[in-house]
Amino acid sequence: MSAGFIATVTVACVLFVVFMALRLTVATKSERGGVVAMFAKTAASLGFISIAVAGLYEGASRAALFVLFGLVFGLIGDMVLDLKVVYLEKPEEGVYLTGGMASFGIGHVMFLTALCLFAGEFANDRVIGVSVAIAAVMACGTVLLGGKLLKLNFGKFTVHSLLYAFILIFMSAFSIGLCISMRSTKLVLFAVGMVLFLLSDLVLTQMYFGGKPRDKVLCTVNHTLYYAAQICIASYVFFM
Repeated sequence: MSAGFIATVTVACVLFVVFMALRLTVATKSERGGVVAMFAKTAASLGFISIAVAGLYEGASRAALFVLFGLVFGLIGDMVLDLKVVYLEKPEEGVYLTGGMASFGIGHVMFLTALCLFAGEFANDRVIGVSVAIAAVMACGTVLLGGKLLKLNFGKFTVHSLLYAFILIFMSAFSIGLCISMRSTKLVLFAVGMVLFLLSDLVLTQMYFGGKPRDKVLCTVNHTLYYAAQICIASYVFFM
């Protein structure tokens, strides 16, 4: 492994630890503390973006640029969703939730573009079709059936949640499908990242729609899975 890879991953992990310390302490005490934690979260997001930038500097393919774009939209989504926490139970909360979902959704479109450019002919109708079918069934099952079983209240965000769940599950299925069809060990890191991303948002669903927005255990699990996901995805740039 290159020195750039080790250094940037180390920095990203340190910034994440600092953010979590602030998120679980000062952010829960006041709106000002929430804003401080939001900036710390932005710094942590810049940490995983720096991994992708280092990978590009070391000569990654042009497809890696779209991974970087996806990570940048993730940073924007981080900032917007943290404002949702700051304005919890206020009129602005719904705007920030919608904005965060939209930003992450665009980020996944960037990731999809990167995968298609990298995979070429392997990103064919068969892999896409199977991934769409899996995503459609699992998204409906997760939001509609799972929501009832877990007593989640999606309310006016039911359609938003369905679309976002579809995108997340599709990207997980698609990246795994490409790993299998290409027999590529390089793609395993990206696929692991997408699965971790999906798991982090399943935990986040419990917080946002299950009436547990300030649960510290769920918060810790969610952010740990999320930053592990983004670090995996960003690290994939070094193998493109």
